[in-house]
Amino acid sequence: MGARCNFVFKQSEDMAVCLYSHWDEDYMHEVLAAALQHARPRLQQGDIPYATRMAISHIIRDSVLDETGYGIYAMDPSDQGFLDSPITIDLTDMTVGSGEDWHNIEDFISYHTNLVAKV
Repeated sequence: MGARCNFVFKQSEDMAVCLYSHWDEDYMHEVLAAALQHARPRLQQGDIPYATRMAISHIIRDSVLDETGYGIYAMDPSDQGFLDSPITIDLTDMTVGSGEDWHNIEDFISYHTNLVAKV
């Protein structure tokens, strides 16, 4: 069992850092929005490596020392066919999405953090 998903942080046309989560699928958009909000200062500076690290750290913050739950690996961002519920954070053009559903990062953060605030 699990609620698997993958956060694909696209660094360039042929390189991405992927964070696999065993449990976040049901809340992946809200989890990601909070992580991107945390990384916003570095995103605004265009500092992709630090923004990626900050976002991943925020997502795994309560499980950083656990043996299971998350995995990190490098991948080609165009090779997502094997992934469970991927969402791409395209840091080359500051968009977030999957399939046909894409938004700029600021709109994504605003929309999903507002949903959490209303609950």
